[in-house]
Amino acid sequence: MRLAEKVARHPAAVLVVGETGSGKEMVAQAIHRHSLRNHQSIIEVNCAAIPEHLVESELFGYEKGAFSGADSLKPGFFELADKGTLFLDEIGDLDQKIQVKLLRVLDGAPYYRLGGSKKVSVDVRVVAATNRDLEDLVRAGRFRSDLYHRLAQFQLDVPPLRDRPEDVLGIAEQVLHEHYPESAFTPDAVEALVTYPWPGNVRELRNIVFRAVLQAPRAQVEITAEDLNLPDSVPRNDDQPELSGDLDHMERQAIFQALDKCGGNQGKAAEALGISRRTLLRKLKTYRESGEESPAGILSLSQQRYYRANLELPVRVRHAAEEFDGMLLNLSLGGAGVKTDRALKSDSPISIRFTIPGGRSETDIAGRVTWTNKEGQHGVQFGDMPAPLRTTLQRWLRAEMKKDGWELGNDE
Repeated sequence: MRLAEKVARHPAAVLVVGETGSGKEMVAQAIHRHSLRNHQSIIEVNCAAIPEHLVESELFGYEKGAFSGADSLKPGFFELADKGTLFLDEIGDLDQKIQVKLLRVLDGAPYYRLGGSKKVSVDVRVVAATNRDLEDLVRAGRFRSDLYHRLAQFQLDVPPLRDRPEDVLGIAEQVLHEHYPESAFTPDAVEALVTYPWPGNVRELRNIVFRAVLQAPRAQVEITAEDLNLPDSVPRNDDQPELSGDLDHMERQAIFQALDKCGGNQGKAAEALGISRRTLLRKLKTYRESGEESPAGILSLSQQRYYRANLELPVRVRHAAEEFDGMLLNLSLGGAGVKTDRALKSDSPISIRFTIPGGRSETDIAGRVTWTNKEGQHGVQFGDMPAPLRTTLQRWLRAEMKKDGWELGNDE
C-alpha cells in the first residue's frame, strides 16, 4: 500500500497483479485516492463481465443511430473518467481488436465513438488489474506485447492472503466490528483464521466472517472456530501418508513428507499442508535451530535439499541490466534469500555473485526471483548449476548441517 501511495502521484499507468479476491480493487482505489486526480471520479470496469460485442461501445461510447437500439448518444467509460481514473479490472480478457484501440487511446490519441465522425479527446489515468499472467498471454499471442508494456509502466504485485497471515486477523476483526463493535474472536477462532490457507483470499475471508456474524446468536459476544465453520483445508486422499507418534512428531513427519512429494517446492508443500509458506519456513527454521532430528532421526538426501543455512554475506546482484550490492541472508542447494535496496520484479531473471564460505574464488549463480517483501528481502530459485559448483556448495551445506546438530543420511 505504501508503494501504491508512492506511485499514485505519478502519471504512469499501473498494472495490479494478483489472485482473485486478493484486494486488487482496493489497491486501485488507494492509487486514485492518493493521486492528484482524487477530486474527480474513479470509474471501475470489469472487462470480463461485458459481453464481447458490447466492449467497444461501453469503453468508447456510441452515437445516436450507431446500431439498432442506439436511440441517443452514450458517452463511454473513458469519457466518464475524463480528468479522473479508469480502473480496468480483468484486463487480460479483452479481445485483441479492442486492445489495438485501447493502446492508441493510452498513447493519447483521440478516438471515435462507435458510429461517430467527430474525434473525442480525454485525459484519463488508467489502472489495470489481472489475475492472469499477461506475459504468458503475450507469448501465446493472445495479448499484445506493446499494450502489456504500456499498461505495466509500473507493476504492483498483490500477494495472496496465505502469504501475508499478519493481515488475516486485522481484516477479520474489521469485518466483525462493522457489525458487532464489542465482539471478539476466541483463541481457537484466531488459530483457525491464521492457519487456514484462504484460497479465495480476502473475499472469502470477509464472506466467512460475515456469515459467522449473521448466524451467531445476538447475545453471543465471542465468535468461535465452530461459528466460522471453515472447510477442511488439507485434502484427504488415498495417498496421504501414514503418521505415528506424538503431535509434534507427526507434524514433522507431515512437513518432510509433503516437501518430498512436492519435489522441494515449499509453496506447493505449504498449500498441500494447509498452512502459509511463512509458517512452513518458520517451522523448518525451528527444527534446525532447536537441533531436533527429522522423523527418521536423520536428514535424508531428499531432506538435505531443503536445508537453508542462515548467514550474512555481501554479494553482487545483477538484475534488469543493472548490477548492485546486496546481502545474502540464507543459502540452499535450490535457492537463496537476498536483501537489497532495489525493487526486484517477481519471476524475473537474476544472478548472484559471491564466494561460497571457505571457497577461493567468486562464482555466479543464476536463477529467478520468486517472491519479494517490503523490507527489501527477496527469494531466489536457482536454475541449472554446473556440477563442480553444485558439489562445492553441497559440501559446504553438509558441513553446516552437522554444525546445527543434524545427522546426515546417504540414501533416500
